[in-house]
Amino acid sequence: MTANENDRVRRAYQKRKAKGYNYRYSLFNKAFLQSVQERERVLLSMLARTLGTTLSGKSVLDIGCGTGGTLLPMLQYGFEPEACFGIDILPDRIAAARKRLPNVTFEYCSAERIPFEEGSFDLATMFTCLSSILSDSVRAEVCRESIRVLKPGGWVLIYDFRVNNPFNPDVRAVGLKELKRYYSGCRYITRTLTLLPMLGRIVAKCSPALCSLLSLCPFLRTHRMTMFQKPTARQNTA
Repeated sequence: MTANENDRVRRAYQKRKAKGYNYRYSLFNKAFLQSVQERERVLLSMLARTLGTTLSGKSVLDIGCGTGGTLLPMLQYGFEPEACFGIDILPDRIAAARKRLPNVTFEYCSAERIPFEEGSFDLATMFTCLSSILSDSVRAEVCRESIRVLKPGGWVLIYDFRVNNPFNPDVRAVGLKELKRYYSGCRYITRTLTLLPMLGRIVAKCSPALCSLLSLCPFLRTHRMTMFQKPTARQNTA
């Protein structure tokens, strides 16, 4: 990223760390567990539609991988450790990820300049990554890089906020129109999910089942999961 945006993102994560949000994002938190389980169901459904149910032999790059939390389930889905890669701009998170998943490759770098060759991966993922980038030009470059490193016919998967959080100025929603502009010419599938977190944290204490019921209401869903396919040579000439 540009130096200014890079530094701003680092400061934002340090600020969040200082506020002590660890339990909010712990699986022992019923509301967070509920959202993770819903996200996993949607993710598996989309992977089955796009890459199939046999993932051995396929490769994945997690952009903004953090401490490796989103790559861990990829191993359970069938990706092999040597075919899993992650990048992040926070060196302490990369260090934690390497300790957590020693057989997975992690690189400390900016997503604007991904250090892998064109056509390297079957899948690239970004989980609440783009919303942390406030610069439109940087967002666009990250999306271009995510497509560049994909094999023809490969997919990029994006899970992120579709609405703004008025209490968090360090993130900005990622609209579908914006994504379609970045991935112009790509076919896509999309779905909204994730119950409004503030509501979920209240309801989950009483009834996780009610959380599931409320999440069926589209206007209460704060996130979107979208997959875009890199065109093949045949699609480009069609």
